Amino acid sequence: MEKEKPKSGIAAPFRNAYKFYPITGFIQLCLSLFFVLLASCNSNDERRESQVKTAYRAINKDDTASLRIRLTDKEFYGRFEINYHGAYKDSGEVTGIVKGDTLKGTCRFQRYGIETWHRIPIALLKKDNKLIMGTGSMEIYMNMTYFKKNIPIEYQNPKFVFEKIP
Repeated sequence: MEKEKPKSGIAAPFRNAYKFYPITGFIQLCLSLFFVLLASCNSNDERRESQVKTAYRAINKDDTASLRIRLTDKEFYGRFEINYHGAYKDSGEVTGIVKGDTLKGTCRFQRYGIETWHRIPIALLKKDNKLIMGTGSMEIYMNMTYFKKNIPIEYQNPKFVFEKIP
């Protein structure tokens, strides 16, 4: 029987080091995940601080509309509902972008809460602590409704002027 020669060379001191790599790798993975989660929590807190959640209501004759939105410098989203004199109700979600004092986006809603989903464009103008709902010419492209690009949205005779609910 031959005796095994002791291993020598550059790698000799590290021959048992491979036993620690899985543990070290696991610890590195855990620390990486911890820091990623910590960073994401901080960014959500910053985003929440920059958001303003506001409730609005508008009344036009017998129709009542309510709007609850979260608003940042660049975007908005929330819930939208119109009650047409108790005859029927449209309710759904609004999302969009903010450009200066104008909010432009999309309203997805259901009539009575049971029919198919409808999608229409929505435009709101911020003026004197109110939101004025604009109207404009619309077109349908690929089964989606949009405001026409070259025709301005009208805010002079709005159907709804939303005021903040205290």
